[in-house]
Amino acid sequence: MRLAAFALIACLPVSAMAQDTAAAAESSMSDFPIAGIMFNTSISINAPLTATDRAGKAAEEEAYRKDLYQRSVGECVTLMDTIATKCEVTSVNVSTQINSNPGQPDYLYATSNITMQVELK
Repeated sequence: MRLAAFALIACLPVSAMAQDTAAAAESSMSDFPIAGIMFNTSISINAPLTATDRAGKAAEEEAYRKDLYQRSVGECVTLMDTIATKCEVTSVNVSTQINSNPGQPDYLYATSNITMQVELK
């Protein structure tokens, strides 16, 4: 009997917490001004770096990052030209990595991940 009572008491806070979590998730979804579906898109670049010094390589990396940010924002334009009536970028993540191998040019690997809230046509 004591074991059953303990099990019941232990379950009560979990179910209450689950209800609070579900309500919070539902509330946060209503914060999106666009009803519809979420789209995720990735853009990747693999390019040799031409600079030989550290500052030049950093400048090239920065230029590629800026390019990825601009292209990321442009994804909504592409979707609206094809399948969407409304589009909002909800997050962008850009990452870069420079790989160096002796005797070979350094290569930059850059990726942008874009999440958008889209209303379809």
